[in-house]
Amino acid sequence: MCLVDYITSVVEPVGWKAVWRSTKETSTLDFEYDFIAEVVNVSLIKLEAEIFVKSIIIADLNPSDMENIKEKLDVENSRYVPLTELYVGSEDDYEGFFEKTAIAIEHIRFFYKHICRPWDKEEDTVYSEEVLKSRLQLYFDMKNNILPKTMISKIKSVLKEGFRIYKELENLYSDMHVSDSEAEINEEDLMHSVALRKKLGKLQAKMEMLENPIIRSFVTKKYSPTKALRKQPKSSPVTYMVAKQFSKDIVEKLLSFEITSILEFQHNPESAFKYSSAGDKIFIFPGVYQCDTLGWIEGEISVQGVGLNSDIVLEATGNSEVFLNCCAEKIKVENVSFMAKSGLLSAIVVHHGEIELKNCIIDSNKADIGILLLSGSEALIENSVICNSCEDGIQMRSMSSLKMKSTKIMFSMRHGIQIDAESGPSPDSFTDINVKSSRITENGGYGIYLNNVPIADISLQRPIGDFNVLGLFPWLKHQIDDTVMENNGLNGIGIFSSCKKRNDSISDSTLQVLSNHTTREDLNYSALSDLLNEVNLSISNLDSN
Repeated sequence: MCLVDYITSVVEPVGWKAVWRSTKETSTLDFEYDFIAEVVNVSLIKLEAEIFVKSIIIADLNPSDMENIKEKLDVENSRYVPLTELYVGSEDDYEGFFEKTAIAIEHIRFFYKHICRPWDKEEDTVYSEEVLKSRLQLYFDMKNNILPKTMISKIKSVLKEGFRIYKELENLYSDMHVSDSEAEINEEDLMHSVALRKKLGKLQAKMEMLENPIIRSFVTKKYSPTKALRKQPKSSPVTYMVAKQFSKDIVEKLLSFEITSILEFQHNPESAFKYSSAGDKIFIFPGVYQCDTLGWIEGEISVQGVGLNSDIVLEATGNSEVFLNCCAEKIKVENVSFMAKSGLLSAIVVHHGEIELKNCIIDSNKADIGILLLSGSEALIENSVICNSCEDGIQMRSMSSLKMKSTKIMFSMRHGIQIDAESGPSPDSFTDINVKSSRITENGGYGIYLNNVPIADISLQRPIGDFNVLGLFPWLKHQIDDTVMENNGLNGIGIFSSCKKRNDSISDSTLQVLSNHTTREDLNYSALSDLLNEVNLSISNLDSN
């Protein structure tokens, strides 16, 4: 109530304008847009504002798309949006009359983004000095990069999942009419709510440990940069043979391989990936292999499927944000299918170095992204298929490189390839895309989409032709030959311009934390990342060590 009292005494209830930075939940649109809005009423108890949408902030939007957005938003009528999505404008406010309103809303935004936890309402949490101090200290430790990047990533992931579960619980309680003592409660809904509360309790326990500075320090120091599952130091490379069962036929095939290194036999590729180091080779025989995660590859290795790629399937079953993290100088993968799952951020993330995919299938299976290339990383993709992403088939951060040949990108719900222009590269640095004899088809948005392009770039006259438009941008080095881009939801190449980077877009995902910190020292915390997937520490663990 103290927060509500503060807002009530400061926020002007009517008469100001703001930028509404919409979300898919509040706007019901397919994409997130910025709008100029007029505030006509503020519900201080609900921390919501009644607004009228006046205009959209976006360049290069054709009239038909504009009319479609207006129709979906029903701009003729007012709508309620959270105060945390509004950014008070100073236009026409020459005397700074609404300055206190702007500051108060920033306080609300900071509180709900960094201090509030999804379980606080369930427990009627009192924000005492002790609670606020520990949460503020965690925020500043994350902001100042005192914590390992993988720990920051896990903290954000835990909170994101917690808010998702809490929202699901709220909707479930609403359907169950829990406030009505005479309403009949569905047994199935009741059991589902118990399961959700149990999950929320586990996430709460993780966060309470991570908010404890003593345990946080212990975890950081104990799990120093090292390979989590390494057995013993090796004097020579190892060749891993992976098969469900080692039959006579497989043994006969082994005799045809020219192998001079040590042989190890595994029944699941997950172990081979996690034990491998520079110089190792992994051969995988046909089968569908269920893997919790393939972890982090930090050494130059090669992976080869022995047979058809459709017969050699590595299927994600765990809840790590990424199925395979790559941070080696070069990784080669051939004749293998990677199948991610809904809820993952990406099937493959290349943090730095190079990955070469040949004759592979990257099936996102409703994960957000198929392949994510962070700044400075490179992917060579040949004769492969990238499909079924909930967002984009491939996402490229600024100054990454993609060379693709005879490859298909299809069935992404958003774009085939998204290229970010989030930083100002030097004259000698480029984001590089080279595509030959490929197909980018059947995607929900654009075949290729340029994100966060400086507005000065697109103010130039656009050349005619889908791929020629890429020549407008000096930071983008491109060559696209004999490539088909058709039957996508939106024709041509999409361009989104922005003078100011959006902090709440996909770049604010847990992966973005790693995109700006790709040194080997940072990324060697893979052991910590694996540990934090379970976080089964307790005070007794601390005392015993």
